[in-house]
Amino acid sequence: MTSPQLHARMCQFLEQALARFGPRESCSAAEKQLGQWLVQRWSALGWTVRTESFSCHPHAFLGFIPFTALFYFVTVATYWVAPWVSVAVGIVLLAVTYLELLRYRELLDPLFPQRQGENILAVLPARGQARQRVLVSAHRDSAYEFHLWYWLKNAAVPLMVVAFLAPLIPTLGAFGQIVFGLSADHWLFRVAGYLGVALTPIVACNLVFHSYRTVPGAMDDLAGVAVLDGLAARLASDRARDTALEHTEVWLLATSAEEAGLRGAKRFARTHRDELNTLPTFGLFVDGVCDERHLTAVRHEVTTGVRHSPRLVELARRIAKARQWHFHNGIIPFGATDASAFRDSGIETVALLCQDTTRLVPNYHTRLDTLDHVRPESLVVVLELVYEMVLALDRDRAAPPVE
Repeated sequence: MTSPQLHARMCQFLEQALARFGPRESCSAAEKQLGQWLVQRWSALGWTVRTESFSCHPHAFLGFIPFTALFYFVTVATYWVAPWVSVAVGIVLLAVTYLELLRYRELLDPLFPQRQGENILAVLPARGQARQRVLVSAHRDSAYEFHLWYWLKNAAVPLMVVAFLAPLIPTLGAFGQIVFGLSADHWLFRVAGYLGVALTPIVACNLVFHSYRTVPGAMDDLAGVAVLDGLAARLASDRARDTALEHTEVWLLATSAEEAGLRGAKRFARTHRDELNTLPTFGLFVDGVCDERHLTAVRHEVTTGVRHSPRLVELARRIAKARQWHFHNGIIPFGATDASAFRDSGIETVALLCQDTTRLVPNYHTRLDTLDHVRPESLVVVLELVYEMVLALDRDRAAPPVE
């Protein structure tokens, strides 16, 4: 069980980090300062810690969204006078939105300023011969505030879906005229055009979809980093008592630029791909920690198409059941976690959350992501879950893969 001292360490970490560093924009000085603080804390515990720098274009992931509204206006404006332009612009707009926003491809990144991010890696070797590796990760940066999510709350979700899908209407209507010879007076062509015009105010919301004001990020994901810090202390204590993991090497990874489209995790996974594959590697990714009543092991991230390890999901479920915790085997319908970048590299992964993913919680990517919305019990539950999963993997008693 987590000791009162360890619980206090995680709570104090959260309080001190928010007071010292505040909101942490991707690749910002505040994000780097938090990273250096982790280097000091984990080095003092006996971990081997290093900083790895990388380049990315953090504004690209969300920065293109206002331009989708401007290009939509072009699609509608050219619908009757130059339908081929409407089709061309609409197709490009839909493709870019799908690839950049939903599939996390770095399609438009070179058009935005380049910045330097820093991933923090801490390594604790196995006591005996290392036969496997467990990577436990959380991200240090916090998100830009999503205006629409703060103002409209759950109503923002259907509006957002409509805004991103709206270009389909004029694109298909203009395509129908070009390919099937629909006249400008044909009712299908006219309906598609009028509907495209009617959707213009909704699409215009993308002009103010997000701000460049960074939220505090207590839940997302400073609480996850606090869990990493607690795990670092607990495993270091085990090692001091000569009860360290026998055959498992542990990596703690505090990533940069997750909110900028998983850029830090993608760089790390690509750089270390060969090294990660030298041993069987399991990735446990902690994100969105605020309410243990919504403890969730994510099996599927819909927009990226990533399906996580059934073995790790089942292991989390068994541990939660033994502890009589509320447990959900869930999906992430929109967005992604750093786990996606590692799953794409062939690593067995699972994302572990304590957040209600069935709705848009008020403190997700808004100014309300503050310390008072993080239940202290959630830190304990996630730390216990991760610690027990690491021990179970070391004992080689993980649940067999689900068929």
